[in-house]
Amino acid sequence: MKPLSQTLFWLGILSIPFSWMMWHFGTEIEIGTQVMKNLQDPILRNILLEAHAERWGIFVATWPVTLLVLSYILEKKSK
Repeated sequence: MKPLSQTLFWLGILSIPFSWMMWHFGTEIEIGTQVMKNLQDPILRNILLEAHAERWGIFVATWPVTLLVLSYILEKKSK
């Protein structure tokens, strides 16, 4: 259990800057933006792309908490 706990801990730590990167660079990431790229209105397209980036950032931002809590639980169970 100790290696799994440590792995989850470090993945949780590494996902903190990954969350920021997803929020910051999310408008350039092509995941789920195929429909929005076809919109003719540039203002609406930009607003939707920014909102999509924020949702990705929030989604990824839940990873550190989840991974760190799982790491803590596994650490306590192994003792």
